[in-house]
Amino acid sequence: MANFQTHLNLGIVVSATTTLALHTAALINGSQTFSFFVLGVIGSLLPDIDSKTSKPTNILFSLIGAGLAFVTTLPWFGQLSPLQLTLIWAGVYVLVRHGFFEIFAHLTVHRGIWHSLLAVAAVTLTITNVAFWLWHESAQAAWIAGFVTGIGYLTHLTLDEIYSVDLLNRRIKRSFGTALKPFSYTDRWSNLLMLMIVVTLAWFTPPLTWLTTLPLHIVIDPAALLDQFRTSSEQLWTQLLHWWQHFIRTF
Repeated sequence: MANFQTHLNLGIVVSATTTLALHTAALINGSQTFSFFVLGVIGSLLPDIDSKTSKPTNILFSLIGAGLAFVTTLPWFGQLSPLQLTLIWAGVYVLVRHGFFEIFAHLTVHRGIWHSLLAVAAVTLTITNVAFWLWHESAQAAWIAGFVTGIGYLTHLTLDEIYSVDLLNRRIKRSFGTALKPFSYTDRWSNLLMLMIVVTLAWFTPPLTWLTTLPLHIVIDPAALLDQFRTSSEQLWTQLLHWWQHFIRTF
């Protein structure tokens, strides 16, 4: 199994690549890139929430809490006072770090339902609904937020499976097949509950009509794609610098 640092590093790389590609294709704007990047990194760490006692799990929930607190407060920058932003940030962090951690510690089994494609669907749809109904993003932005998080989650499961194969000794470890699986092979009740969650979340997801407006001409024209990629990279870097300066001034 890959260690925490490996998952974090790959999550950062994959999330940055995914976010930049979406920005290049004009599917997200510069103000959204950093938030989606954070969601992707969080998604790449999420599967290990079913590990109860390891030190990386505690670090994981701290990062998830901080990341979700940041994503929650970011839309309110410039609208609320620094004190209000701090209280919201702290509240979200404490709720995730201590509340959610205890709940999952009692209800989950490592390499169980949370290491499955069914969980990928559940997490993707959860973020999509949260972005649409709670963060009031457009249907397109909400689905992309869920997609980026799901890509990060799937990256984690894929990496765990890769580490289950010892290429040097030419053997397959006993953990092979326990990460990237369609559903739990041992707990039918967790499968049923997760399936119910997925169906319920799918019912409330925003419409997909925005797919008909995708700028496919950029994908077809390599020259336009390269030019857009260069422009997007410059805009993304400028946006990140602007956000960081604003963050420093606010706090």
